[in-house]
Formats: sequence, C-alpha cells, structure tokens
Amino acid sequence: MKIKTRELWNQAGTAYTVYDMSTSLGMTVSITALGAAILQIAIRDESGREQPITLGFENMEPYENCICYAGATLGPNAGRIGEALLPVGPQICRLSKNDGKNQLHGGINNLSVQLWQVTSVASGLESASILLSAIQPDGLDGYPGNRIYQVKYTLEDTNWLTIEYTAVTDAPTYINMSNHTYWNLSGDFSVSGLEQEVQIFANNVCINNKDHLPADIIPAADSVFDFRSPRQLLSLIRSVKSPVCKEQLSIGKGYNNAYILNRNQSFRPLRSAKRPAEIHKAGILRDRRTGRTLKVMTDAPALILYSGGFLPTGMALCGGVPSSASCAIALEAQDIPDVMHLLPGNYRLTTPEQPFFRTIRYHIS
Repeated sequence: MKIKTRELWNQAGTAYTVYDMSTSLGMTVSITALGAAILQIAIRDESGREQPITLGFENMEPYENCICYAGATLGPNAGRIGEALLPVGPQICRLSKNDGKNQLHGGINNLSVQLWQVTSVASGLESASILLSAIQPDGLDGYPGNRIYQVKYTLEDTNWLTIEYTAVTDAPTYINMSNHTYWNLSGDFSVSGLEQEVQIFANNVCINNKDHLPADIIPAADSVFDFRSPRQLLSLIRSVKSPVCKEQLSIGKGYNNAYILNRNQSFRPLRSAKRPAEIHKAGILRDRRTGRTLKVMTDAPALILYSGGFLPTGMALCGGVPSSASCAIALEAQDIPDVMHLLPGNYRLTTPEQPFFRTIRYHIS
C-alpha cells in the first residue's frame, strides 16, 4: 500500500501536510495533523475518477475555524456536557462554555482545533497507518489532569479503516473521544444525504431537550427512530405524525440522537482481520443508487445519528459542489451524551491506573 504526501494551503499562506493512504481497491483516506482529521475519504469509480464520499472542504480555513467539525477528532469529550459541569469524585469542575450554557466537543481549546504531531507513518503490503499525538495541560477548559492523546489511523487493503484512540492522564479526568466524519456515499453532495438508508443496532434511543441534551431514553421500536432494520432517512422524516417525534426532528433539524448500542452483534465476514473481541457492529449506511455500503463497528456504548441539519450553506466542498443542510450525515461512536448527568451509574473516569481506549472500524464496499 502507498502513502503519498501533499500540501493544502490556507489563504494566509500556511501549508498543511496531507497524508493520502490508498488501497488497491481504489479507496483513499486523507489525514491531516490539524484536528487529527480525516480530510476526505474517496472511492475510485468505474471511469477511474476519485469520488469523495465524505464531506470535505477545498481549503484549510473551515478546519482552522472548526466549521461543523468535519472529519475531526473530537475530544477531550465528544458531545455536550450540561451546564458545563463535570463531576470528578467529590469535585465539580467548571468547564469552558462554547454552546450556550453547555460545553460542546471539549470546549474552546478542544482537540479538533489543535495541531497534532505526526508521530509515525508506516506502510506495508497489506496496510498503512498514521499515528498522531497531542498534549493538553491540567485545567485547560476546566478538565483536570495533564493528558497525552494518541490517534492511530490504519487502512487495510481490504478497505477496512480502523481508528484507535488512547489517552493517559496523571489525575482522574473524563475522556470520551470520537470522530466526526460526515458521509454521502453517493459521491454527489448535491444529492441529499437523507436519501441514504440507515440501520442501527440499538433498541433504545435518547430524546433531547431544546439544548440538544438527552432528556430521556425510550424504546426506538415502531417510531420514526426505529432503525433496527434498514430505513431511508428522508421517507421517515416525511412520514412522521407523532407530536413528540415532530418536536424531536424540529429540535435537531432532522436527527441528532444517541442510540444505546446492543452489545451482542458482530459482523462475520471480517476475513482474518485482528480485532478486540469486545468490538461489535453499530450501524450500516447504504446508498441505493450506487450500491455503496458503509459498516461501522465500535466498542463505544452509543452511536449518534446526526443528519446534518445544521450544516452551513454555500461553502465550497471537495469536488466543487457547495454545501447545504443535510448534504451528508454523521455517525459518531462515543459515550452516551451527558452521561454523568443522565446515567451516573454508566459514567467512567480515565485515571492514571485506567487509561482511555476506544476503537472505531469502518468498512466501505
């Protein structure tokens, strides 16, 4: 497998190195150190042309300004923390607020805007990988502990992409890392991402209050939130009748809900790929027209379905198409949002004795 490097510039003349990992099956994953982000995942079509299937921008400014967190590593926390209050033992840490009275995706100095260090780049016959690291000091944005983070992207020649997160700290703290890639498997971002078909391996879903924080957990069955079997997003949104479901879809401009994943599911056709036993299948995304399929596996307890209703309009995307609301959707594997307040019994701290680990695996066919 090959890794090529190139430069992407901002308007001020600053260059960022982009690492392009490619498989023999025609899949390319592009990584940059800014936000340890996936800039783009592209598939080579029958004519030999690369089609982006993830939302990415033509220049670096949207990544520097963290516009919609496209492709970025989320941390130290993915999602919102209510009132920006973090319990750590008997202490209540007051976090920075960057979403009204709440904190979103780790606060003002989050990992998505940080320039990570590329620690190693490796390629071989069957896989290629990039390891990045970042440091945050004790007290930054209110989080305790001096923390060291690592993200490793490994692309296998079978079109499996694995993201491995690790973090260590010298004091108890909360870490909940994820990735915020947006997908439109059609390769045409002028076509709504809502036309894709979604399946999520979860029986229960969080419904949100007007601050986009989980207010309750309900069964997904027989509702507009039921993705236990494959269903198209657009047809479900158009069919909604329940006042509660209408209100939910209005709050999120579509879907922005956490699903509590079932833990007894596993994909069988993994060939000989090595993986921890606790990783299970989380979701499947399909594009009917092209037949492309994305499988998502993780050891995280929840998967956020965000249908991109708040995406900006008119920004230049890779491929020359302007962005629009719901032109792509995100599937974020993470902890249950605001878990420390919603389900305190499920709240887990990262400590010097217990480092943070998380794995997300994607397969595109």
